Amino acid sequence: MAKRSTGGEAAGGNKLFIASAAVVCIVVLLGVFVVVTAGGDDTKGNSAGPPPAGSTPTPGSGGAAGDSPAPGGGNGGCAPSDTDKTVPATAPDDVTWDLVNTVALPRSKSAGPLKIDGKAAGCYAHTPRGALMAAANAFYRSILAAPDVAPLRAQVLPGPARDTLEQQLKKVDQPVQSGQMAQIAGFRITSYTDATTVVSLVNGSASARSLKATDITVQWAEGDWKVVPPPGGGLNTPGVQLTSMDGYIPFGGV
Repeated sequence: MAKRSTGGEAAGGNKLFIASAAVVCIVVLLGVFVVVTAGGDDTKGNSAGPPPAGSTPTPGSGGAAGDSPAPGGGNGGCAPSDTDKTVPATAPDDVTWDLVNTVALPRSKSAGPLKIDGKAAGCYAHTPRGALMAAANAFYRSILAAPDVAPLRAQVLPGPARDTLEQQLKKVDQPVQSGQMAQIAGFRITSYTDATTVVSLVNGSASARSLKATDITVQWAEGDWKVVPPPGGGLNTPGVQLTSMDGYIPFGGV
């Protein structure tokens, strides 16, 4: 069993993890995706740790040696092999998990992302699985890159909502620490068309009773899936507390 990292636990076990303007800003931006419980037992299942055996963890940027130099979709040699338009009833079986800063993020050999440049990722299959990979990666990577907004611009559709989010991300003054962001736990694709897909992404831990779900919408634009930010500067809908994973497909690297 992979050993859980404890580098982000609060000293004394009684203080909140939120200790800087950076994390406060991210709480506002992400809502359900940030761990705001006290240290100690409540953090179990939420601290970032190494992906499971057989995966391909890559510290730092999340990009592995030999990655293509720039993200993008449908061009520049990008040719994902997944062509299955069926909405998945199980988790993709060709996924490895990259440790990007503090979060394990999925990468499918067939559905993408096939191109990674620092925190930005792209080149997804024009399929439900490609949309799932884009929703998970673009959401987390855009936030984890702060205050650098280049990944946000590469992965999110332009418009007033993105402009608002960009200004918020520029205020982040410290990187997210281990334990401050909850991990992906599952998903459900609530609607799919070749133009627009809504992915309900679950994060947190059932054992810690911290499961929450939020919707992330992606749109096929410029030859790739891009996040459609809702009005107000976020990337997702308000989170909904879950009591179980019923109705969702388990999916996570921690």
